[in-house]
Amino acid sequence: MHFSTSKQLLGGWLMVSLMLGCKDSGKTTATEENQYFPVADYVRSQLHVIDSLQLPVTLYRSGVNGSDTLLLSTKECLEMAAPFQDPDITDPAVAAGFTEASFADQSIPSVTFNYTTKDEKLPLKRVDVVLHPDPALAEKVRTIYMEKMYSSGDTLIEEKLFWNNDHYYQILRTSRIGSAPPALTQIKVVWDPTE
Repeated sequence: MHFSTSKQLLGGWLMVSLMLGCKDSGKTTATEENQYFPVADYVRSQLHVIDSLQLPVTLYRSGVNGSDTLLLSTKECLEMAAPFQDPDITDPAVAAGFTEASFADQSIPSVTFNYTTKDEKLPLKRVDVVLHPDPALAEKVRTIYMEKMYSSGDTLIEEKLFWNNDHYYQILRTSRIGSAPPALTQIKVVWDPTE
C-alpha cells in the first residue's frame, strides 16, 4: 500500500518537526535547519486518495451569476485544487520569504504551524496548518488555511483557501477592478458524503 507508506513518512516528518519545534522559541526562518510543512505534498496525498478510490465529488458554486451544484469528475477535482499546491512553501526560493511560528492549544488539542510573509511580491501571504497531536499514532492534519493576493491584468484577486482533511476544500475568491465593487465567488468541493 503505497499510500499508507506516504502517511507513515508524513507522520514521521511531523513527529520530528514537533520535537524540533518544542526546542525552538517558536519562530524560525527558512535559513534554519527546520523544514516547512509540506502543504503541496499533503494536498497531493489527499487527491491521490480521491483518485484511487474514485470517490464521488460534488461541486457547490455560488457567485454573481447565481448558484449551482454539480458532480465533478476526478480530473476536474484535481485541477480545481491547483491553488493549494502553488506556490510550494517547501521550495527554498519560496520558503526564503516566509517566517514560521508554531503553538499548541491543549484545550482542543491541536498544534498550529503558521507561515507568513511581508514580501509584497509573493502572492501567497499566509498558511496555517492545524494538526491533531496523537502520542500513539502519527499526527493528523485537521485543516489547512491559506491566503493569497495577486493581480491578473487590471484585476486584483484575493483568495482564501480552506482544506478540511478527508472531507472537502473551499475557495473564496474576491475580484476587484479599479474602484468597482468586488465580485465574490465561492466553490466548495466535497468528497465526503456526510458533509
